[in-house]
Amino acid sequence: MSMFDDFDMDDNGFADEETPLSGNAAPLATGLQPPRLMDECLGHQDVEAQILDMINSRHLPHALIFAGPEGIGKSTMAFRLARYLLKHGLPSEEDSAGGLFGDALPPVKAENLSTDINDQVSRMVAAAGHPDLLTVEREFDDRKNRFKGNVGIESVRRIAPFMHMTASFNGWRIAIIDDADTMTNEAQNAILKILEEPPPQALLILVCHRPGMMIPTIRSRCRLLHFQPLLLADSSNLLKRQEPGLREADLATLYAITGGSVGQGLRLLEEGGLDVIYKISTLLAQWPEWDWPQIHGLAENLSKPGQEDSYRSFVEVFTWASESLIRARARRQPLPPPMDSAEIVRLANAFSLEDWLDICERLKMHFAAVDFSNLDKRQGILGAFTIFDEAGKAA
Repeated sequence: MSMFDDFDMDDNGFADEETPLSGNAAPLATGLQPPRLMDECLGHQDVEAQILDMINSRHLPHALIFAGPEGIGKSTMAFRLARYLLKHGLPSEEDSAGGLFGDALPPVKAENLSTDINDQVSRMVAAAGHPDLLTVEREFDDRKNRFKGNVGIESVRRIAPFMHMTASFNGWRIAIIDDADTMTNEAQNAILKILEEPPPQALLILVCHRPGMMIPTIRSRCRLLHFQPLLLADSSNLLKRQEPGLREADLATLYAITGGSVGQGLRLLEEGGLDVIYKISTLLAQWPEWDWPQIHGLAENLSKPGQEDSYRSFVEVFTWASESLIRARARRQPLPPPMDSAEIVRLANAFSLEDWLDICERLKMHFAAVDFSNLDKRQGILGAFTIFDEAGKAA
């Protein structure tokens, strides 16, 4: 997971916020930043409204599952909620008990989850230094230079004692588990005790992309909130904050590939994926007369040492392109940009739906075999185009 994944951009590693920092800690930023620094959560007003209803009615559950596609802002909302509760808590029943002359006051209601970026709580959360907030995520493997595949039990075991500690400020203790759906079964069972007997004013937020991977006993004890994919306008807004020079065509292409995941869009940009999709679409438009010198050049470049991320983008984009051709053939719908040229439409119509399903399955098996057996990445790229050749001859 890169630093921007899920937009669920978190610290590199396991953040344990048990040492309070001074009020001079770094303030929140209003541009595109990691979740703990973001001052807004664009595109999820409906989810925020549900949370506000729970807060204003004083019916906030002890555990929430934030579920939805990767890279759309679930972690950003988790930190937004954490900042609010650590600063304000729930509205007190005494707040509307009566005015100066005993007359009833209107209930005090939270209108949004915003917190002043210059507030001490916001600064401490931004600097990973709030003693009442614990963040658990996949640990970073320095040897392999990537995040581990799951959230382990040792990290999760810290949550129960943390939740039972006395709060340092307004009484709330909050734990956020990012990539919670990657927890091992042991790790998931380790948090059941805290879910079955939660302490007062404690909140556990599970951020996950595949809620079905959570064991039923966890799902039944949490309130599930669904996050919908971002709209094109919101996705483009966020991507342009990071890359102001992106063209509208680039934004539309990234949106088509990622389904509105800003985190995945940023990762593709970092790995050169935008250039890869334009190169792939140009090559596919030449079918059945492949430009093999260009294909060999692409294979040579992406198989060099240090190009592992770019090769991963090739696999992701090539698979997406083949799946786009299947959808276009099955649903008789237009191809997404930049696959919408007349030449690629001709390619889509050259095979039956059954042929396309077979091609796509063979591509996935081919890439999986290259990865599993650690084969030459050059052959992985050349073999992908060969599969099209073989399918054309068979057809």
